Amino acid sequence: MKLQAGDKVKFLNTTGGGVVTKILDTRMVLVADQDGFEIPTLISELVKIDPTDAGARFFKEDFHAPAAVHQQKEAEEEAGNDGEEEVKPDLLDPRVIRNRKSEDIFLAFVPHDQKWLITGPVDIFLINNTSFDIIYNLFHRTAPGHCTGMDYGSLFAGTRHLLATVDRESLSHWVQGTLQFLFHKEQLKEVIPPFNSEFQIDGTKFHKEGAYRDSPLVNEKGIIIKVVSLSSYLEKSRPDPERSPVPVSMPFDSAHSEKRPVIFSHQTEPRKAVVDLHIHELIEDPSNLQHAEILEFQKNYFIRCLDAAMANNFLNVVFIHGVGNGILRNVLTDHLKKTEGIEWFDAPMALYGVGAIEVRIPHNR
Repeated sequence: MKLQAGDKVKFLNTTGGGVVTKILDTRMVLVADQDGFEIPTLISELVKIDPTDAGARFFKEDFHAPAAVHQQKEAEEEAGNDGEEEVKPDLLDPRVIRNRKSEDIFLAFVPHDQKWLITGPVDIFLINNTSFDIIYNLFHRTAPGHCTGMDYGSLFAGTRHLLATVDRESLSHWVQGTLQFLFHKEQLKEVIPPFNSEFQIDGTKFHKEGAYRDSPLVNEKGIIIKVVSLSSYLEKSRPDPERSPVPVSMPFDSAHSEKRPVIFSHQTEPRKAVVDLHIHELIEDPSNLQHAEILEFQKNYFIRCLDAAMANNFLNVVFIHGVGNGILRNVLTDHLKKTEGIEWFDAPMALYGVGAIEVRIPHNR
């Protein structure tokens, strides 16, 4: 729900309501009650009273803004902004932008309650971790053969945008959809064509605490889904006989081939990859596996990816193993110590948090 100064609202968890006087951030606003007191309130705990909306008939009260609010709004209108609150871009952490290795766009699901991750409202962000300004168009797939337009807008390079704040029941509407993008930059060698990216999320992840992980993209715990990677397209015009071509009419994530070695399904840019070894990223439903079986699967998958990277001229692979009890990390490091021709060390915390190993393969240079 998007609010601006002057909107009439009703409190969800208590009686009464008031008028929005100021947007504090993406989650909270100031609401002035009839006595003129300004109350900091979460947007998720408010209902906007719109007389043109069918739901307005349930709210009979008429909440009046204090005179100071009207005076502020009139002053803003005289200044030429029609009383709209100026919304500043929500910039990504400068370290994320500085250390960017690929041009990617993400969806992020961030719980309000960072302690009890599977309860309470969830913020849904669109994250533009590219050097391009974008125009986006979002559709939900509500039934086979039917899509519903949900949102559209623009997003500056290196920023994120709050698409919605939803309750747990509404998350089911976000498991499948389509995002369309146009890309803009003042100077380009060639125009990037529109991208159309379908996304699908395993809805059970929203109910598993382990699926929410710290990410510098949001500076909190959340579920992060990559929807577009531009890196392969941006590299296509550079001669590289060792790199297999990727169709330029689709995002790289959609261009994988089953005949290609497994490491290519994790490629983030030419000759580089990131492999997330969390079991829910490797198996759709690991609930029937014992701990020993999970560890064995992760170990074998790690070895397959490492061998494939060394055999297919990769330079760099990051393996995300997480924190946990340290057993998986020990398994990985034991194998790496026995592997010749590689260098390995902790991956940059600013990019991958705690719990990742970066492997370099010098002989492939």
